Amino acid sequence: MPRRVALIMVFAVAAVAVGAALVMTAGGEAKATVKVRQIYMSAVEWKGSASVTKEPYPVSALPTGGGYEKFAPGSDEMEGDKTKWAIETYRFDTALVAACVGERVVLNIFGVNASQHHINIPDFGKSFVVKRGMLARQAFIVKKPGLYPIICITHQPSHRADLLVSSCT
Repeated sequence: MPRRVALIMVFAVAAVAVGAALVMTAGGEAKATVKVRQIYMSAVEWKGSASVTKEPYPVSALPTGGGYEKFAPGSDEMEGDKTKWAIETYRFDTALVAACVGERVVLNIFGVNASQHHINIPDFGKSFVVKRGMLARQAFIVKKPGLYPIICITHQPSHRADLLVSSCT
Protein backbone atom coordinates (compact mmCIF):
# COMPACT_ATOMS: atom_id res chain seq x y z
CA MET A 1 0.00 0.00 0.00
CA PRO A 2 2.76 2.57 0.73
CA ARG A 3 4.16 2.05 -2.78
CA ARG A 4 0.72 2.64 -4.26
CA VAL A 5 0.34 5.86 -2.25
CA ALA A 6 3.75 7.02 -3.45
CA LEU A 7 2.78 6.39 -7.09
CA ILE A 8 -0.48 8.27 -6.65
CA MET A 9 1.44 11.22 -5.13
CA VAL A 10 3.92 11.22 -8.03
CA PHE A 11 1.05 11.30 -10.55
CA ALA A 12 -0.71 14.03 -8.57
CA VAL A 13 2.43 16.20 -8.50
CA ALA A 14 2.98 15.61 -12.23
CA ALA A 15 -0.63 16.57 -12.99
CA VAL A 16 -0.29 19.79 -10.98
CA ALA A 17 2.98 20.61 -12.79
CA VAL A 18 1.42 20.02 -16.21
CA GLY A 19 -1.61 22.11 -15.25
CA ALA A 20 0.60 24.95 -14.05
CA ALA A 21 2.57 24.80 -17.29
CA LEU A 22 -0.64 25.02 -19.32
CA VAL A 23 -1.84 28.00 -17.28
CA MET A 24 1.45 29.82 -17.92
CA THR A 25 1.07 29.50 -21.71
CA ALA A 26 -1.17 31.55 -23.97
CA GLY A 27 -2.92 29.58 -26.68
CA GLY A 28 -0.41 26.77 -26.37
CA GLU A 29 2.57 29.13 -26.89
CA ALA A 30 4.92 29.96 -24.04
CA LYS A 31 5.27 33.66 -23.27
CA ALA A 32 8.84 34.89 -23.69
CA THR A 33 10.38 36.77 -20.83
CA VAL A 34 11.56 40.24 -21.84
CA LYS A 35 15.08 40.94 -20.65
CA VAL A 36 15.48 44.24 -18.83
CA ARG A 37 18.61 46.29 -19.42
CA GLN A 38 19.30 48.91 -16.74
CA ILE A 39 21.43 51.77 -18.07
CA TYR A 40 22.81 54.39 -15.68
CA MET A 41 24.16 57.77 -16.82
CA SER A 42 24.94 61.11 -15.21
CA ALA A 43 24.42 64.60 -16.61
CA VAL A 44 27.64 66.45 -15.77
CA GLU A 45 29.43 69.71 -16.45
CA TRP A 46 33.11 69.71 -17.28
CA LYS A 47 35.05 72.88 -16.47
CA GLY A 48 38.47 74.16 -17.26
CA SER A 49 40.35 77.39 -16.72
CA ALA A 50 43.68 78.95 -17.60
CA SER A 51 45.86 81.90 -16.75
CA VAL A 52 46.13 84.54 -19.48
CA THR A 53 49.91 84.52 -18.96
CA LYS A 54 50.09 80.82 -19.93
CA GLU A 55 47.32 80.54 -22.56
CA PRO A 56 45.62 83.30 -24.51
CA TYR A 57 41.83 83.56 -24.27
CA PRO A 58 40.29 81.81 -27.32
CA VAL A 59 38.38 84.32 -29.44
CA SER A 60 36.82 81.91 -31.94
CA ALA A 61 33.04 81.48 -31.75
CA LEU A 62 31.52 78.38 -30.17
CA PRO A 63 28.40 76.59 -31.39
CA THR A 64 25.19 78.05 -29.97
CA GLY A 65 22.80 76.08 -27.77
CA GLY A 66 24.31 76.30 -24.28
CA GLY A 67 26.40 73.14 -24.52
CA TYR A 68 29.70 75.02 -24.77
CA GLU A 69 30.49 78.23 -22.90
CA LYS A 70 33.57 80.35 -22.33
CA PHE A 71 34.14 83.17 -19.89
CA ALA A 72 36.51 85.98 -20.77
CA PRO A 73 39.03 87.50 -18.36
CA GLY A 74 37.33 90.18 -16.26
CA SER A 75 33.78 88.82 -16.89
CA ASP A 76 31.17 88.45 -14.14
CA GLU A 77 31.64 84.67 -14.22
CA MET A 78 35.35 85.24 -13.49
CA GLU A 79 34.36 87.62 -10.66
CA GLY A 80 36.18 90.43 -12.43
CA ASP A 81 39.52 88.59 -12.36
CA LYS A 82 41.41 89.71 -15.50
CA THR A 83 44.23 87.18 -15.05
CA LYS A 84 42.29 84.04 -15.99
CA TRP A 85 39.52 82.72 -18.23
CA ALA A 86 37.34 79.60 -18.13
CA ILE A 87 35.34 77.19 -20.25
CA GLU A 88 32.62 74.63 -19.59
CA THR A 89 30.64 71.98 -21.42
CA TYR A 90 27.76 69.70 -20.52
CA ARG A 91 28.00 66.00 -21.27
CA PHE A 92 26.64 62.63 -20.30
CA ASP A 93 29.33 60.65 -18.50
CA THR A 94 29.17 58.13 -21.30
CA ALA A 95 28.62 58.89 -24.98
CA LEU A 96 27.47 55.42 -26.02
CA VAL A 97 25.20 52.89 -24.33
CA ALA A 98 24.07 49.57 -25.80
CA ALA A 99 21.10 47.22 -25.76
CA CYS A 100 19.82 44.22 -27.70
CA VAL A 101 16.72 44.06 -29.88
CA GLY A 102 13.71 42.99 -27.82
CA GLU A 103 15.05 44.24 -24.51
CA ARG A 104 13.19 46.58 -22.21
CA VAL A 105 15.62 49.44 -21.63
CA VAL A 106 15.34 51.31 -18.35
CA LEU A 107 17.35 54.50 -18.76
CA ASN A 108 18.35 56.08 -15.44
CA ILE A 109 19.89 59.56 -15.67
CA PHE A 110 21.20 61.33 -12.57
CA GLY A 111 21.43 65.13 -12.56
CA VAL A 112 24.76 66.36 -11.19
CA ASN A 113 25.28 69.82 -12.67
CA ALA A 114 22.75 72.43 -13.83
CA SER A 115 19.34 72.77 -12.22
CA GLN A 116 17.67 70.83 -15.02
CA HIS A 117 18.19 69.12 -18.35
CA HIS A 118 15.39 68.65 -20.89
CA ILE A 119 16.07 65.24 -22.44
CA ASN A 120 14.60 63.98 -25.69
CA ILE A 121 14.84 60.50 -27.20
CA PRO A 122 12.96 61.17 -30.44
CA ASP A 123 12.93 57.65 -31.89
CA PHE A 124 11.12 56.33 -28.81
CA GLY A 125 8.86 59.36 -28.25
CA LYS A 126 10.40 60.16 -24.87
CA SER A 127 10.80 63.69 -23.46
CA PHE A 128 11.52 64.26 -19.79
CA VAL A 129 13.38 66.50 -17.34
CA VAL A 130 16.41 65.53 -15.27
CA LYS A 131 16.88 67.73 -12.19
CA ARG A 132 20.01 68.14 -10.10
CA GLY A 133 20.17 65.53 -7.35
CA MET A 134 17.38 63.46 -8.86
CA LEU A 135 17.38 60.20 -10.80
CA ALA A 136 15.04 60.38 -13.80
CA ARG A 137 13.89 57.05 -15.19
CA GLN A 138 12.38 56.20 -18.58
CA ALA A 139 11.56 52.74 -19.92
CA PHE A 140 10.92 51.53 -23.45
CA ILE A 141 11.30 48.40 -25.58
CA VAL A 142 13.86 48.44 -28.38
CA LYS A 143 12.44 46.70 -31.44
CA LYS A 144 14.99 47.14 -34.22
CA PRO A 145 18.75 47.60 -34.59
CA GLY A 146 20.06 51.12 -34.99
CA LEU A 147 21.81 54.10 -33.44
CA TYR A 148 19.37 56.29 -31.51
CA PRO A 149 20.24 59.75 -30.11
CA ILE A 150 19.66 60.78 -26.50
CA ILE A 151 19.69 64.59 -26.58
CA CYS A 152 19.74 67.26 -23.90
CA ILE A 153 17.77 70.09 -25.52
CA THR A 154 19.01 72.51 -22.83
CA HIS A 155 22.72 72.10 -23.63
CA GLN A 156 23.15 71.49 -27.36
CA PRO A 157 25.14 70.40 -29.28
CA SER A 158 27.55 68.80 -26.81
CA HIS A 159 25.18 67.17 -24.32
CA ARG A 160 24.13 64.01 -26.10
CA ALA A 161 24.73 60.29 -26.17
CA ASP A 162 23.72 57.45 -28.46
CA LEU A 163 21.90 54.19 -27.77
CA LEU A 164 23.31 51.43 -29.97
CA VAL A 165 20.81 48.60 -30.48
CA SER A 166 22.05 45.40 -32.09
CA SER A 167 20.60 41.93 -32.69
CA CYS A 168 22.92 40.27 -30.12
CA THR A 169 22.42 36.83 -31.66
